[in-house]
Amino acid sequence: MSAPRTRVLVADDDGMLREIATAMLENAGYEVGAVSGGDAAVAACAARMPDLVLLDVEMPDGNGYQACSGIRALPNGREVPIVMVTGCDDAASINLAYDAGATDFVVKPINWALFAHRIRYVLRGARAQAHIHRLAYYDALTELPNREWIGEHLARSLTAAGDGGRGVALLFIDLDQFKRINDTLGHETGDALLRQVAARLAAALAYAGADAQLARVGGDEFIVVLSGSAGSAEAEHCAQQMQTALTTPFVQGGYEFVVTPSIGIALHPEHGSDVQTLRKNANLAMYEAKAGGRNQFRLYSAAINTRALKRLSLEMELRRAFEERQLQVYYQPQHAARTLELAGAEALLRWFHPQRGQISTADFIAVAEETGLIGDIGRWALEQVCRDLRHWRSAGLAVPPISVNVSGRDFLRQDVLLRLSRVVEEARLPASLFELELTEGVLMQDVESGQRALAALKEYGFALAVDDFGTGYCSLNYLKRFPLDTLKVDRAFVNDITADAEDAAIVRAIVGLGHNLDLEIVAEGVETLEQLEFLRAAGCDLIQGYLMSRAVDAPTFAQLLRAPGRRAPAADTAAPRGAAAGGL
Repeated sequence: MSAPRTRVLVADDDGMLREIATAMLENAGYEVGAVSGGDAAVAACAARMPDLVLLDVEMPDGNGYQACSGIRALPNGREVPIVMVTGCDDAASINLAYDAGATDFVVKPINWALFAHRIRYVLRGARAQAHIHRLAYYDALTELPNREWIGEHLARSLTAAGDGGRGVALLFIDLDQFKRINDTLGHETGDALLRQVAARLAAALAYAGADAQLARVGGDEFIVVLSGSAGSAEAEHCAQQMQTALTTPFVQGGYEFVVTPSIGIALHPEHGSDVQTLRKNANLAMYEAKAGGRNQFRLYSAAINTRALKRLSLEMELRRAFEERQLQVYYQPQHAARTLELAGAEALLRWFHPQRGQISTADFIAVAEETGLIGDIGRWALEQVCRDLRHWRSAGLAVPPISVNVSGRDFLRQDVLLRLSRVVEEARLPASLFELELTEGVLMQDVESGQRALAALKEYGFALAVDDFGTGYCSLNYLKRFPLDTLKVDRAFVNDITADAEDAAIVRAIVGLGHNLDLEIVAEGVETLEQLEFLRAAGCDLIQGYLMSRAVDAPTFAQLLRAPGRRAPAADTAAPRGAAAGGL
């Protein structure tokens, strides 16, 4: 199939000049359209933008200067080369042409022998400029507009909205936990998946026409700008379209992926009147959607800003706390359900702020995960556990296995075995002293990669546990494929087992399932004798909770090791009764 011919639009009220120009350009191989006035030229460009426009200055029905400005204001009119034809060669006329947006000008009478060469020269320069423009304003991977382009588009939309009293909506889209795909399967797979995501999002926006513009502004970040009197209803409908577009799993490189978006929405003029403010507020709303559980959208509000400032303050204080060693490792004892003998412990992080006291573990672990600080904190915590273990062993104490929580961010890294084993080897401790705890959600994020990582950790010698079992979505089919040693029943089911028949049935089912798979069962949050008796009758192997002991510091846990089975004294700084213990 031959390439389409270059299209030139000729606008001149002189019929003879139109005919000559048309004939000359057609003989040179161009496709030519002709109109007799400025308004007609703008209308023709709006209907179908040509590759070059030839505009006479003096025309009725809109002169050339007005037509040039009108074409430049069209959605695709900024890059098209426009050549003005004028009988005046004075500086003022030439300046008017350039001020209106002309690319070049030709003075009458036209030298037709040289004119075709002039047109080729202008087109060649325009194509080179268009290539530079594309490199500067478009994303090479997805071919979507980039951050610069969408920023300028948003600025123009805000200007138009301000003049006409219309609304503009900005949607900030971030793909949930997309980094794990690059980390586990490589950037080639991630890039291919991003191209599919971009295509689906673009197709989902087709309903809005030119009122919706999509751009890729970062690795897994996209922005949608809605204009044309967009308000909260339109923006939320658009967000729902984005979610729906990504519902069907993606297939890439033999793997099946579910990609979900967290979306933040900011509106003009309610949430900002300039590009920077709208972007910031949409971004804050997106983080609120992530904090709410991901695959959600949130409309910006002042409350979100307050929470974001509090979170930012917590992040800065957490970094300082880590540097100043305000974090400590505590140990939650685990006891045999039958004999109540000390059988192990779970290592937990505690943050004791010099002014604010103990900071909620759930709060600061979430911030550490979001900021990436969890990697450094997790390594330090494991090193501290190793130091405590070596100290206890050197004192001649019989040390039981210690459970250590592994963050999802660390587990999904390709070098998870290297990172964990290196710490243990440097401490000269056997891996059999450690049980690594992971949540159901982490294991299910990437089943195939997770299975390989678990197999490698198991082969090295670590024991493996699923924490908070029953609260996630780990199917029985996947559970039997994972090389696990322990299931930990979440405290949410233990709380009401003596009063809620459904919770009681769930716990019995988990215990039966685990034993059929040759797994040890640990119940969390055991606080009453009635709960203990129920768990004993159900066949639970280990218990942990305030009935036996709160989480204690290392010296106190050493005392327990010297007298196994003794109930630990309550630590003065422990969390209040009924509060979640929290993890590393």
